[in-house]
Parts: sequence; structure tokens; C-alpha cells
Amino acid sequence: MDPTPKLSSDKFSPNVETTNINDESILIERHSHYLDRISNKEGYRAAMYWTTGDFYCGEWHNNLRDGRGIHTFKSGNRYEGQFKEGKREGHGTFWVVNGKYYCPSYRGSWKANYFHGLGLLYGKCGEMYEGYFENGKRCGMGKQTYRDWTSKDMSFHIYIGEWVDNKRDGVGTLRMVNGNVYQGHFKNDLKEGMGVFYFKDQQSKYEGLWRVDVATCGSYNREVKGLDEFEVPFLMLPNHKAFVKKCLKLAIERPLHKHYFLENSKKL
Repeated sequence: MDPTPKLSSDKFSPNVETTNINDESILIERHSHYLDRISNKEGYRAAMYWTTGDFYCGEWHNNLRDGRGIHTFKSGNRYEGQFKEGKREGHGTFWVVNGKYYCPSYRGSWKANYFHGLGLLYGKCGEMYEGYFENGKRCGMGKQTYRDWTSKDMSFHIYIGEWVDNKRDGVGTLRMVNGNVYQGHFKNDLKEGMGVFYFKDQQSKYEGLWRVDVATCGSYNREVKGLDEFEVPFLMLPNHKAFVKKCLKLAIERPLHKHYFLENSKKL
């Protein structure tokens, strides 16, 4: 995707150059910028061209792109959607040239030229993110597909969960192409905190603590029910230490079974 084009100015205020004549500083406005400033564009205009090679067709207000319009960049890429005060804001689609065709790069909400709100971000190799953005970055709940480059066909890993600053961060579910599933906490794009890892081939699972994508402390169980037969359950324990203390307290307070007294009486 092209960066925000460096036009004369997004607000069309005149660019100036400083020239010294007889030791006096004089501000000289370019003639093209002067004509643009006094044109006071309002309403719909069929076409507006920039010296950079970009052109815009759409609505204006107070000499700014405002309303619906199409901005085509010199590279051929284009944005179709809403503008506000000269910037991409509202709902719109950014298209990228791919040979003779246009492919969508992003479709959704914008704010001040950035992805912001709910949207779809398309990758070059079939990957896609569907969810929330903040200031141009994935942030909040979202679903991301990842291309599996080890397989010959078009296979994708799937992550559904929380994002912070373009990285998996928070609680989420990662389902791999081979059938393995991880449900738990992420931090800085890695498994971190409490989580459950289900092994598809071995029909088993690991449940416990993770540090920097590595299992460090937990339990391993076999003979887990087939993952295709049910939704993988997940119990989120934000404070596992308090949970363990509660379990120990309940075990201490619980009365002993009658068999315990029978066995001890026989020993006596």
C-alpha cells in the first residue's frame, strides 16, 4: 500500500520558499499553489491533478477532499471511499494494481488516513485479517489466517483472539493446519501465561504455564476426545495462584472419607 502522498499539502495551504534579495527574507508562493488556493473548490469535481502524477475525482468542501471520491496514485493504486477534511476517513477500499487487474488491499473503516475500526486486510498470498484496527495497526479482537508454506496446497493456520500493536496479545485460539490447537494467553506474538495445547495426532493435551512460546510447568494428559467432535473447551484463569490456594483450602476443609478411618483403626 502506498504511503500518504506528499502533495503540495493535504489542506492545500500554499507551500513557500525563502529567497534572500538585498538581504531581506521574502516569502514567495508558487503560482500553481496560488491558483489552487483561490479556486475554492466546492461540491463535485470531475478531476483534480497533482504534479506528482496523482489525480482525484469526487466531492470537495472548503477546498478539501470531503465526501465520497476516488484518489488514484501515480503507481496506479487507488482509494475509493469517504474523505473528511482532505484525509481518508469513514468507509473505503484501497486497491493495488496487479498486472491488468486491481486487487483489494484493505476494505473497512478509516480515520485520518489510517485503518481505524472494523476492517479487512488482505495479504498477497491469500492471507487475511478480519477485525479491529487502531491507528493503522491490528488492535482488539480479530481473526488472522497464516499461509502454511510447508504444504503444497493452499493451507492456512487460523488465529482468533486479541491483538495489541499488530501482535497477538491477550487471550486467543490458534488452530494449526496439522490439527493441533492452542488456547490460552499470548504476549508479544508468543504463547505466554496459562494455556492448553491439544495434540491432534496423539489425542493428548498439555495444560499449564508458558514462557516465551515454551511450555515450562504443567500437566500432560492422554486419551483426549477427538478435537473434531466438539468445541475445544477453555477455562481462563487470570490468577492461577489464587485458584490453587482455593482448591487447597477446600481440600483441607472437606471431611475425610469413612474408608480412611476404617484403615487407620485396623492399623491400631
